[in-house]
Amino acid sequence: MNILRNFGILLIVAFIMTNCNNQNEIYYLTGQVHSADINSILLKGVNQDLRFDSIIEIPVKNGKFKYEYKLDHARGYDLMLGIAKEKGSGRFMPVFLDNSDINLEIYEEEKFDQNVIEGGQLNEELKSFKNYKDSLFNKYPELSFEDELELKNRYILENPSILSYFFFLNNLIYFQDLIHVDEAVKQHKILSENNKYHPYNKLAKNLLSAMTEAKIGNKFIDFNAPDLKGKSVKLSNEIKGKIALLDLWATWCGPCIKKTREVIPIYNEYKDHGFTIVGVAGEFKNTERLERFLKKEKWPWKNLVELDRQNSIWQKYGVDGGGGAMFLIDENGKLLAKNPDPEEIRKELEKRLVQ
Repeated sequence: MNILRNFGILLIVAFIMTNCNNQNEIYYLTGQVHSADINSILLKGVNQDLRFDSIIEIPVKNGKFKYEYKLDHARGYDLMLGIAKEKGSGRFMPVFLDNSDINLEIYEEEKFDQNVIEGGQLNEELKSFKNYKDSLFNKYPELSFEDELELKNRYILENPSILSYFFFLNNLIYFQDLIHVDEAVKQHKILSENNKYHPYNKLAKNLLSAMTEAKIGNKFIDFNAPDLKGKSVKLSNEIKGKIALLDLWATWCGPCIKKTREVIPIYNEYKDHGFTIVGVAGEFKNTERLERFLKKEKWPWKNLVELDRQNSIWQKYGVDGGGGAMFLIDENGKLLAKNPDPEEIRKELEKRLVQ
């Protein structure tokens, strides 16, 4: 930590406007691949899911690819090989689309470190940051991952560009446990003020709200979501005056289903004594799979639907990027526990409810 404080960030980077001035201009992302096995290139946006979201996929023909795009705002992507869509994961590298033509050289996953990006101010900014970081960590091998996060945090404050916003969002999504809330609030204020009207602002607000609001001891976050008949249901109306288990789950999430099945006996035992469960299924494209599942399982409590993240419920509760989570809420609306096991739930019910 002291090393980082002593050295500081020596990079001087021109501020990059997030609102592209030439929104009607056409730009090109072109490149070549150095493997006959690469059939397509993916551009996965911030917080997108490979399995369900509409990922940009660029076909490779005769070892080359070309993608035409117009911009409303500069954006960062994780560039991956097409095979990652089938596997559900894979190696990635950041690439930014701004008001520039960009050319890439892409290798197979085992040689991804050899990939080359040419073009775009943001890509040059990333290259400068990476070179500085690598030189610092090579000189001081004792530096840790936490030191790298601190380096990025300082960079965000000094250079509020879309590269910094990209760092910030990924920190909120993947490293919540290592983030100090006060520092994140300060970073968000600077980034949103310097990147007004950018789509990242809404995502950042939801993710940050989850850190500051969806905490044990705070009041639950209310929302509306439809049931399978399309009727809008407000969470607060369903749980008022009761101890409730909010179950955010999905039909494609095996661990979620396993955990939910484990609370069925508890529900049956305490449902007439002031305990309820509200399930919200995070589904994609349609509800056909959910309808078949619930017809088979016959879960006895109310289940709502979060289709294609339309209400940002997972974001608001800080569990975006996963299948879901459980939240135990007391009769006054206070969050008691996140992902409690059946024994913890039973203990709270025995303490709070008179049978």
